Amino acid sequence: MSAKYRQYCLSAMLSVFFLYHAPYILLGQRAYFNAFDSLDSFVVWYRVVTQQGYAWAPPYAIIEPFLGGVPKFTLVTTYNIYYWLNLVLPTFEAYRFYIIFISAFALLGMWLLCRRHLGLNEWTSAFLALSFAFTPFLPTWGLSIAGQPLLLFAILNIRNGKPGKWDWLIVGAFPFASNFQSAGVFMLFALGVLIAHDIVMKLPYRRLLLAFVVLLAVYIVTKIDLIQNLLGGEGFESHRMEMRRFPASRLKVFARYFLLGNIDVALSLHTFILLPLICTVYVVFAFREKRLPKGLTATLLIITSICLYIAVLQWEFMVNLRNQSDLLRMFSMDRFHIFLQLLWHVAAAQAILLISTAYRNRIVAAVAMAQLLICFAYQPTYYERIVKSFIRIVPYHYIFTYEDYYAERMFGDIRSYIKKPVQTYRVASIGIPPAIAQYNQLWTIDGYSSNYPLSYKKKFRKIIAAELEKSEGNRGFFDFWGSMCTILYDQGLSYYEPYMTRSKAPASRDIVLSHAALRGLHCDYILSAENIRTPEKSGLSKLAIFNSPLWRVHLYEVAKGE
Repeated sequence: MSAKYRQYCLSAMLSVFFLYHAPYILLGQRAYFNAFDSLDSFVVWYRVVTQQGYAWAPPYAIIEPFLGGVPKFTLVTTYNIYYWLNLVLPTFEAYRFYIIFISAFALLGMWLLCRRHLGLNEWTSAFLALSFAFTPFLPTWGLSIAGQPLLLFAILNIRNGKPGKWDWLIVGAFPFASNFQSAGVFMLFALGVLIAHDIVMKLPYRRLLLAFVVLLAVYIVTKIDLIQNLLGGEGFESHRMEMRRFPASRLKVFARYFLLGNIDVALSLHTFILLPLICTVYVVFAFREKRLPKGLTATLLIITSICLYIAVLQWEFMVNLRNQSDLLRMFSMDRFHIFLQLLWHVAAAQAILLISTAYRNRIVAAVAMAQLLICFAYQPTYYERIVKSFIRIVPYHYIFTYEDYYAERMFGDIRSYIKKPVQTYRVASIGIPPAIAQYNQLWTIDGYSSNYPLSYKKKFRKIIAAELEKSEGNRGFFDFWGSMCTILYDQGLSYYEPYMTRSKAPASRDIVLSHAALRGLHCDYILSAENIRTPEKSGLSKLAIFNSPLWRVHLYEVAKGE
């Protein structure tokens, strides 16, 4: 392809990339974002630590405004790009930049991988790079999934004996934008398998082994906060000690991961376009050539093995075995699913190369158009503003505008009404994520954290003991998971709805809390999206009602006496 058309291809790819992210760039806080494991947690953790006087505190320092006080290392990683962004940018600007940063590196990595190692032309590489970059990655995972193509590109360059300085830089920098426990250990395992393969096949492996050492060493450096706490902090027994695993249908689990990936981490958008393409090409090639395509077969076997492995973990025997071990129970062994997004795009690249050159360009053009339409339909703002008018889909979890979600003006009114310094009182939330109060500088007794003291969980449980007795689902949710340490109450649903927005909350509801337990955790006010029918049962008195476009908050005061 001539340099002129190559430049045109790159310009087109970057234009589509800009169009996808245009709502974030142009609308700012009026754009829609995914709240799950993002606005409800990740954004607030870093905001509280960096903006409320803990930016340079040691890892074991107690973050008082959050969940009654938790060690800093349980919320944030100091040696992380997003942490540094929060030190130099306002919260929203850091978050917006990080989302585009993640997508941009996904685009760059897949483009380089397709061009250098998968043998695709510019246009096909651009299509697959855009498709991968538009995966709805959760920002809390950073480049753990989005950066895999770039890391693989560097690893393959090192393996092929032609590494450049950039390849080693990519390997060394990768841990600063990815998670070790959630993804790093699995990437190191995969790299170890590749090294073992090369040793058995008597291929050069020393450079790969050095890459493994570099990746592991830098991951250890990025987790120095945790190491310092273990050496000099005041460790605690984590609430994860009470976590329990439960069996599930292996067939359903297999189908879910094969078709959708892990919707709680990065919903895979291969289902409707890429999967039919891959399967059709595979069958046609096998029928026409009377043999199986070696590379594509290997990739599909890896995908199938990962999904099968995850399904086997749900087998009752395996669940019981894991529940007997603290390590196996608390550690998410199923996270090999992090490779599925990359593998499906590699499979798509391999399938495209099997298509006859006489039809390839036309087929790729049609597939690219359809796949990118799917990607744009799942972009939160485009879905809410355009797509929803024509077809109702569930993009993933909960999506809100940043501005409406945090309702800063309404919470400013709440703080003004209370008329006390925020550090002199604590609040709890009902039907509204505690992260919203935390974002607005209020000190809370509740919160969402994957690691906090078990002793605190037991104290908090006393507040909602009566409500947990009303709902077996909520009781299991709190007792056997518990990372959402919030006021769970009976909503008459088969699941817990954390977002009782103005359109969802009923006129009133009977909610009973332990007044003694509230006072025991020094709670002074309740911010409730629900109108509590008989607040006096819980030692509460209503003070005022506040409204925003998304929320209606009833402010209750917790009586001082017993």
